[in-house]
Amino acid sequence: MKILLIGADPFPPYQYIGNEGNIEGSDYQTIKKVVEEMGYEANFLIDEWSVIENKLILKEIDIAFQVQKTPEREKKYFFSEKLRDAVTSIASHKENVSENKISNLLENEDKLGVIRNYKYGSPVDEIEDGKKEFFDSLEELLESIESKKTAFGVVDLGVYNYIDEKRQYRNIKLLRQMDFNRPLYVVFSDKILRDGFNSKYIIDK
Repeated sequence: MKILLIGADPFPPYQYIGNEGNIEGSDYQTIKKVVEEMGYEANFLIDEWSVIENKLILKEIDIAFQVQKTPEREKKYFFSEKLRDAVTSIASHKENVSENKISNLLENEDKLGVIRNYKYGSPVDEIEDGKKEFFDSLEELLESIESKKTAFGVVDLGVYNYIDEKRQYRNIKLLRQMDFNRPLYVVFSDKILRDGFNSKYIIDK
């Protein structure tokens, strides 16, 4: 049986290394199931996104998942049909924020915290870098908001809820009026493999 190497960055509860060193998560289980039903053995690598993307471009891995689509990325590898929508929200330590547009939050000296090298789609990616503060992980971003060093931050709602259940942030509020959906995809180094995944995943859905 041919082995496919599959990569993703850690984003609990969707894919992450569990307490016993095993890979867990809902997106991980979905991808594993489809790949195995395609007739392959699935081996997974969880690492930061820059490592995963570089290995995919060099064809050192076959598949990566939970990826935001951009025109630049579409030139580098092949995108599946949509995997799912991610609900994305804005977190803040500020009280009584009534704005409903992200750009309006940043009219003063406030900055928007984002994860380095991530793509969020509209409206976040259109904001100039000078109005953003970059972090290496969501946990690092949330700690900065909790300590009131950063005014606002972009969070995946599912990941935030997972982390908050363990951490119990006291100073963070979610500005749910600004929620938006981000479509996420599975990406492939090979077009034929992508087409096979699409046909199987559509059937399974």
